[in-house]
Amino acid sequence: MFKAKNFQAAIQFYTVAIQENPSDHTIYGNRSAAYHNTKNFVDALKDGDKCIELKSDWAKGYQRKAMALHGMRKYDEATQAYSDGLKLDPANAQLKSGLESCQKDA
Repeated sequence: MFKAKNFQAAIQFYTVAIQENPSDHTIYGNRSAAYHNTKNFVDALKDGDKCIELKSDWAKGYQRKAMALHGMRKYDEATQAYSDGLKLDPANAQLKSGLESCQKDA
C-alpha cells in the first residue's frame, strides 16, 4: 500500500503488524513515513521516537524523527535529529539532503 501511495491503508497494515510484532523497529519507521506522507507529523514523530527507543543505532529512525520535526517546522530539533542520524551513518544521502533542506527552511 505504501508503494501504491495509499498511505492511510499502509498505516492500517503497519498498525496490525505492530500489534503482532511490537518490538520490530522497522515497522514503526515505515508507519512514521506513512504518517509523514499524510502530514500527520505528530504521529510520525511518535513512531520515529519509538523506532529510536527500540533500536538507537539505526540511522533511519533518526531520519524519521527529523522528517516529522521538519514538517512541524521545529527546525532546531530536526537539525539535531538529522545530525544524530549522520553520526551513525555519515554517508546516508537521505539524512544529508534532509539536513540541507532543513537548514535552508530555518
